[in-house]
Amino acid sequence: MAQLHATQRSSVSQYSQPSRSISHGINEAYELTDEELIQLVNDSKFQVKVLSIENEILEKAILRLDASLMAGVSQAIELAAKLHSSTSLNVGSFTRSQISRFALAESGTSPSRMLMSPSKGSTRRVDSSAKLGGTIIFGTGPRINVLERSELVSTEMEIVVKNLDRARRNAAKKQALLKAQLEEVGVRVSDIERAEKMFKEDVIVQGWDKIAQRIPAEIWIRFMTEWVKICDSQIGKLRLRTSTLNTQHSKLKGQIRVKAELSESLRPVDFEKLKIENSESEKIIEQKLQQLGELKKMTGDANLNLTIHKKSMMAQNAYLTSILKSIKQKELQTIQLDKERDIIAVQADSLAVKLDEVRKVRGTYEVPDVMDYVLVKAEVTDLKNGIKMLENRLRIQQIALASIHRKIQKQTMLINEPEKK
Repeated sequence: MAQLHATQRSSVSQYSQPSRSISHGINEAYELTDEELIQLVNDSKFQVKVLSIENEILEKAILRLDASLMAGVSQAIELAAKLHSSTSLNVGSFTRSQISRFALAESGTSPSRMLMSPSKGSTRRVDSSAKLGGTIIFGTGPRINVLERSELVSTEMEIVVKNLDRARRNAAKKQALLKAQLEEVGVRVSDIERAEKMFKEDVIVQGWDKIAQRIPAEIWIRFMTEWVKICDSQIGKLRLRTSTLNTQHSKLKGQIRVKAELSESLRPVDFEKLKIENSESEKIIEQKLQQLGELKKMTGDANLNLTIHKKSMMAQNAYLTSILKSIKQKELQTIQLDKERDIIAVQADSLAVKLDEVRKVRGTYEVPDVMDYVLVKAEVTDLKNGIKMLENRLRIQQIALASIHRKIQKQTMLINEPEKK
């Protein structure tokens, strides 16, 4: 009992110290300027934010390690909030409420009993909860240094990152699933619309019997059988595609499993071995690159020579083609010349015959007398003049005949007019 009263007095003194500090802080707050007061409020807000984050991290760490340690913490927090509100309202009422609380503690309801877990099987849990409650309420107990805080924050960040990655993967899977479902719905809608269009065209429009005023059953059955065949073919294609995708998925799973097994069976010696092999392979690659550079130079020279020879060969080919063209032209010219030679030979033969005839005529020809020629020429000119005179007479007679015809027509017209009257 003496120890209990001593602990109660110490706790009362501990509660009285915060009350005095609060009243002293209030008196100091009245002495501060506006800027200092704003800075003090901002600092206190920042400290409250930091403490809330630390409390959240500690709570998550405790729940992750042993959730039974958090039994009764909520009650202790509510009790501390009530005590803080009572101290902010009235310091005297706060002390009286604390005295009444500790009077209740004397009667057997201590804060450690209030924070006890309902299960009485484990006393260790009760002690831990009582210690935790005392630490939170009275501000005593072990403190956490900066290194432990940083470790807790790093572990909590790793857990949060893992949870975010898991949530991201789940969201990606759900997004892919929803996308696939939307695509499936779109395909179904397009298939339904296409089927409706085909049904209207093939059955309702084209299959309508105007005489019977109905759609025959044969058209309906034929349409359904054709549609079932189309569906079966599409289902077969989809099954083949799914089977190929399943085989690819199984292969990828096997590769991932093999890689995981290899990663589990790896040792530091294997990494050193890989480093040595990589260095050797790098040396081989450098040698091959050097050889490749030399081969590139050789190929460049060979390509240069090849281009030169190609150009010369192209020139020779052009010269050869020109020669072949000239040969063909000469052959055509020889053929034409042969034809012309044959024609000329025939013409020469005919001209030779004519020449012989002319020579014969010339041999037998005698030059006539000049006076005979003059007389014949005079007769010809006289005949031509007579022909011209006869032509002039004929023209004059034709003109006279035409005038006589016109006069006859006028007289006939004059004779016919009185008869008509």
